[in-house]
Amino acid sequence: MATVTFDQATRLYPGSGTPAVDALNLEIADGEFLVLVGPSGCGKSTSLRMLAGLEEVSDGRILIGDKDVTHAEPKERDIAMV
Repeated sequence: MATVTFDQATRLYPGSGTPAVDALNLEIADGEFLVLVGPSGCGKSTSLRMLAGLEEVSDGRILIGDKDVTHAEPKERDIAMV
């Protein structure tokens, strides 16, 4: 396991004026269990898809351990999503 860090991670879809995820700052410690809850459309799934590399990060960065994976391909991240 490794620490996961969202550092001002933002996802703005083309043609939209409102970010789906707006400057998310979150650090998940190694071995920590985290649950994301909130209403439909608040950015839960988009945040997870950004972590997995399935959605582009428009601004900010995402780190897994000490490695910046913001622009890494999904296969290079060694994580899975269910």
